[in-house]
Amino acid sequence: MFSVAVKGYGIVIWDDDGEWRTFAPTDALAATLADRVTYALDMVPCPSDERDVREALLAIRGAGLLSADCDHGPGECEGESRPF
Repeated sequence: MFSVAVKGYGIVIWDDDGEWRTFAPTDALAATLADRVTYALDMVPCPSDERDVREALLAIRGAGLLSADCDHGPGECEGESRPF
């Protein structure tokens, strides 16, 4: 599972079942964000893995990774600094 924030629109959550949902402050922004997510995911080749999906969603203008599940301990993920 991971979540992506898209500046000015809302948040996209991708779950472990390969499903996504959006959260936005208004219905109009949620609809626009859903359209942008659908378009981004249409660019992902099938079959794809979670990494491909994450890269596609992060390619949306204004997108940034909020969180991602992993099997590592704190500070052990690639690019993550170790606490203390």
